[in-house]
Formats: sequence, structure tokens, C-alpha cells
Amino acid sequence: MPKSRTTAGVLALAVVLPLVAAPTAQASATITELPGLPGHPTHRAIAVNDLGQVVGVAEGNGKPRAVRWTASGAAATDLGLGRPSGLNQVGQVLIEEGVSLTGPFVQRARIWQDGTVTDLTPSGAGVVIASAIGNTGVVPMTYSTSPSGYHQEKAVVWRDGKHTSLPVTGPHLWASAVNDAGVVAGSKAPMFGTDLHAFLCPDATTCRPLPTVPGSSTYSVEAINEAGVVVGNRDTKALRWAGDQVTVLSTSGGVANSPQAINERGDVVGWTTDASGTRRATLWRAGGGSVTLNVPGRSEAVAVNDRGDVIGWTGSAGSPRGFLWRDGKVVYLGSLGGTRSLPVALNERGTIVGESTTADATLKAVRWTVTG
Repeated sequence: MPKSRTTAGVLALAVVLPLVAAPTAQASATITELPGLPGHPTHRAIAVNDLGQVVGVAEGNGKPRAVRWTASGAAATDLGLGRPSGLNQVGQVLIEEGVSLTGPFVQRARIWQDGTVTDLTPSGAGVVIASAIGNTGVVPMTYSTSPSGYHQEKAVVWRDGKHTSLPVTGPHLWASAVNDAGVVAGSKAPMFGTDLHAFLCPDATTCRPLPTVPGSSTYSVEAINEAGVVVGNRDTKALRWAGDQVTVLSTSGGVANSPQAINERGDVVGWTTDASGTRRATLWRAGGGSVTLNVPGRSEAVAVNDRGDVIGWTGSAGSPRGFLWRDGKVVYLGSLGGTRSLPVALNERGTIVGESTTADATLKAVRWTVTG
């Protein structure tokens, strides 16, 4: 973004007028209910881009349906069956549709853009998992090789209208994150044995294991930024991989399960456990050190943007209270009259999306607009 310029007249006034510091305005958030699809009582917002476009899901009347709201939020567009699993900055919506998950096992992936739908399902695949999309439309996927099983045995990348196989095999694969350079990060677990690791694929011909840490569970890769820094978890260890090194951010915590768990500066969000065993929302700075966000009780941070704004929730998992943390100050995010306000994503322009309950406990998709 180009920097603003200061005119000579303004500079002259700055010399003449006394230097009185203006009071800093406290940020505030306004909540807006996003309209739902007719006949579907429950709606959840899942992601927002910098254009202000929002995607989510409508539930409560048959199979779930993917929904898109424009920046104005005036109306909901029905994108068909399934749930959005990603939204990029050009408005492409990645959707997973569970066709049959009780045998035969079938789940499809597709991209919706401006009313055009593209099926991404590899030939012969059973269950396809596609949970990330880059701004150039690159989608990493894993899939079972037939509807007879659901083990994720193979990995491919969808790029420029075709599939390219990644040189990594299952039986348990997750290709969880991708950046705009097409670098893919994920994790692998064998059917038997101890060769569990996260991996990085800088291109379609090379995948390499990332450094490991002691533990017993599988790795979960949550996010990657444009510098190729990867964050994830193993057991209760919050991890950050940069190059050929892994940093344990916490031995009693976790990185947020979100593609916005890391920003372009390298800041990471999630939670750590305090001395009483209570989870506390945490920000790990790119340059080192961590900040426990000043919200009371149990809390978790769920996303961070490039300006350093952090969103999360405090309270109980059943009745969370959303918050925005900005420059050390907390703004609580109101509800639609119920006991639940849960933010899940934010953009660079002060827009936060998530879900909230009304006074009669109906769950609605909402947008909070932050000013100040």
C-alpha cells in the first residue's frame, strides 16, 4: 500500500501549533447478522477475504450448503451442497461435499468462482480432502484411491486446470497448507511404525520431511506464510518450522487450527496452559518471546492478520465470548442477544466474521466491523 504524503501546509501548521498529543480512540466493533438461505435456520461464517467477501455454511434442513455473501452482506448466494474449506483473495471458494461417508466413501472437491463450478476430484478417487487454496488457485489435495476406503493414500496439487502428483504416499496423508508460491505443507503417518513427520513440498517434484520433535501423536500442520514458515502441533507442543529448523513455541499449548494462525511477519497465535491448567490466549512474536493476551479465564486466540490484530474467544467452549486484541488492548465482540459470539477469521480492513446466537439460541453467521 503506498504511503500517504504530508503537504507543506500541514508541516507549517505542525511548526506553529503547540505539540498537544491527541487522545487515542478506543476501537469498537459493530455486529451485523448475515442473511441466510430460506429454510435453513442455522448459519456459520467460515472465512473472509480483503475484498470483504464472506463464505460459510447453511445447516438445519437436509445436507449442508455452501453460502457466499458479498462485501455489502445484502444477500446470500447458494453455492450448492457442501461446506467451504477455503476462500482466496480473488473470490474463489473451495468446497468439500461429503457425498457418502458411510460406505462407499465418497467426498468431492470443487471451486466456485463467479457462478462457474470446477470439479477438482481426481479420477477414481473416493474421499478427497481439500482444505487450502492459494491466491493463484493452487489447491493441494489428498485422497483415497477408491470408494472402498477412506485412508488418504495419495497427494496431488491442482494447478492451471490439471492435477500433478506429489512424491509422497500414505496411508495417512494431510496436505494442509499452501502459499502463493505453491509451496505445500502437510503431514504423514504410517499404518504401523513410528515414521510420523510433517513435510514441505517446495514444488511438485520434491517433498522433504521437516525436523521432528519427541512425541507420540501425529503432526498437524495448520498454516504457512509467504516466507515458507510453517506452524503446527504435536501432542501439546506448539511448533514453528523455518528452513531446516523447528522451534518449540510451547510444551503445554497449541497453535490455532486456522490458515490465519501465522501472519506474514511470522507472528503466531494459539494458546498455552498456565500454572492452574487453564488455557490462555497467546501470541508468539516473530522475533521471539510470547505474549499472554489480557483476557480473563479460559481463552484461545484463533487468527492474526498482518497488522498484528488477534481474534479469539474467552469463557466456555459452549458459550464463548469473542474478542479482538489490538496493540495490547481488548475489544469484546458482542452477540445477537444470545450467549455465544465466536470469531473465526479476519481481514486486513477491520472485518471479523464468525457466528453468534440470538436470544432464542438460534445460531447465525455474523460480521463484526471494527473502527478506531
